[in-house]
This record gives sequence, structure tokens and C-alpha cells, in this order.
Amino acid sequence: MTLLCFHGYFNYLILKYFVNLIFLLSLYTGKKEEDKGFLAKWGLNDWKFAIPVGMLVGIPALSNEVIILDAEMQLSACFILFCSTMYTQVGPMLSKTLDEYSNNVHNELKSLDKAVQSQIRNSINANEQALSLTEDFKQLYSLTDSLATTQADVLNKQEEHKYREAIVKKLDSLYALEEAASSAIRQRTVNAVKADVISTFTNDKKAKEDALNQAIAVLSAGAGAKLGKDVVGEVFSASLSNYKANYAKQPAGSDEILAQLEKDIAAIAQAPVVDGKGGNVYITHPINV
Repeated sequence: MTLLCFHGYFNYLILKYFVNLIFLLSLYTGKKEEDKGFLAKWGLNDWKFAIPVGMLVGIPALSNEVIILDAEMQLSACFILFCSTMYTQVGPMLSKTLDEYSNNVHNELKSLDKAVQSQIRNSINANEQALSLTEDFKQLYSLTDSLATTQADVLNKQEEHKYREAIVKKLDSLYALEEAASSAIRQRTVNAVKADVISTFTNDKKAKEDALNQAIAVLSAGAGAKLGKDVVGEVFSASLSNYKANYAKQPAGSDEILAQLEKDIAAIAQAPVVDGKGGNVYITHPINV
């Protein structure tokens, strides 16, 4: 009697397990109404039909020992239940976790990709700006070459002007020396002639009397009197002729004024010294731009 009760209770547990299994299958298949599998085809995806069918099939199968409830059967049932539980309960949680991890990885890769793209764009913009600077540098160096050419021409003309200015200064010095020598010669001639005339009128009584008589005659004759013989003029003329004759007799180079003039002319007539030096204008006169 006790054995029969235990056997009936065990059958009840097995039946309950199959019912629960069918119910879980019905719940799982009910979530996907669009899937038309075997259970959905026969309407067993609804628990109200699945339970009676399970009882009608399960109880005779157990009673007629079509399904033998041994340890292997129980172990298989537990394994199936474990797999179903893992698939229906743990699976979504794992899927959600993996989806979140995948989204995080995707977002990180996306942000990294944006950063890399931004760096690449910046590099492209910098390279484009560098390329645009090529024309600016060409214009800058062209302007530098033009300024250097102009500066070289200016420096050359400046040296020419300095050389011409040095020559002009020498010519001005020669002219000043010539004027000074001429003035000194004239002053010497005047002084010599004047001294000779004074000596003549001082020592020659006849010349002094003639000059005095002529002066008295002119003064006494009034405004319309004729000068007559110019005694003083004749004396000056004779003194100047004597000076010229005496000067012509002097040997060449004996005149101190002319000798000094020749020395000064020789010193000034030297070629001008060029102070400037040639070279590369880029080095000697760099242009800072």
C-alpha cells in the first residue's frame, strides 16, 4: 500500500514536471507570435490546450512504460530544464550585458575615430596652408632679389659718385692753388714795381721835379687842362718792363711760388683712393625682411 502511494506521488511529480515544461515552452513560443513552429501549428502554444494534451499524452506514456522514469530520464529532464532556464532567463541578461559592452566599445571606437578624423583634418588644413605659403615665399624672395639688385645698383652709383666727388675736390684744390699762386705773383709784382717807382722818385730828382711840375700845371689849368706827358705813368711802365725783363732772365724753377705750386699740384694730382669694397650684396648688405 505504501509502495503504491509512493509510486502515485512520483508519477504526480513527473506529470507536474511535464506540465511545467510544456507551460514554459508555451510561454516562450507565445513571445514570438510571428514564429509558426510545430506547437503554433497545432495550437499548443496556448497553455490552456497544452496542459490537457500533456496530461493525455504523458499519463498513458508513463502508465504503459513508454517513458521509463529512471535516473537517466530524470537527469535528462533536469538538463533540459536547466538549458531552458538558461536560455529564457540568463540568456537575455547576458545578451543585455554583451549589448551594453558592445555599445560602449562602439561609442569609444566612434569617439576615437572622430578624434583621429579631427587630427587628420587639422593636418590636411595645415598642409594646405603650408602649400598656400609657397607662393607667398616665392613673392617674398622675388622682392628680396629685386631689392638686392636695386641696392647693388645704388651702391655702385654711390661709389661712382664718391669717386667723382673726390676728383671734383682735387680740381677745386688745384683751382684754389692756382688762384693763390696767381694772387701771390700779382702781389709780388705790384710790390716790386711799387717799390721801384718809390725808389725812382726818391732818388731821381729830375723825375720828381717833372712829376711835380706836371701836377702843378694840370691843377693850375683848371677843369679843361690837358694832362700832357704822364711822368708817373711812364715811371710805372718802365718799372714793370724792367721787372718783366729781370724775371725772364731767372732760371726755370727758381721762382719759389711756382716751385711750391708744382709741389702742391703733384700732391693733389694723385689718383683718388677708393674706400668701398666690392662683394656679394647679400652678404655685405643683408636685407632683413
